[in-house]
Amino acid sequence: MYIIMALSAGVLVIVSISINGHLARKVGLVQSGMTNYIVGLLASLVFYLIVYRSFSQLTYQHLSSAPWYFYLGGAVGSFIIIMNNLLINRISAVYVTVIVFLGQMTTGILIDYLNLHVFSKGKIIGGVLIVAGLLYYISGDKKAEVISEMN
Repeated sequence: MYIIMALSAGVLVIVSISINGHLARKVGLVQSGMTNYIVGLLASLVFYLIVYRSFSQLTYQHLSSAPWYFYLGGAVGSFIIIMNNLLINRISAVYVTVIVFLGQMTTGILIDYLNLHVFSKGKIIGGVLIVAGLLYYISGDKKAEVISEMN
């Protein structure tokens, strides 16, 4: 079940990046990021109402129980949305996907090491294989471009 949820989340991230990229072309980079978060807020409120049937559990005391820096995720998320909106209109969705995944994997390895003191050679080898695959994929793209320009 969790694997299916993770795969679905991965699919939705790329769909979201693509949709937001098109929106950025129409309304502007920052405006599309703001729109993304306003619509996301509204969707979150609807989802909250569906799950809890009221806003009675949403109190200041409940929200203030977390350290202030836990709330920086929203600011980081805004920056991510704007970067992705910029990238998706300049490079292939496949490149964005693989490069973002590589950044996520590298950060995950670092966090695992810092939090759990676990260093996995297998994850490093996997990352190197992904980079090698990306380079191979890019070289194949360039060869295809050269062939199509010749015809």
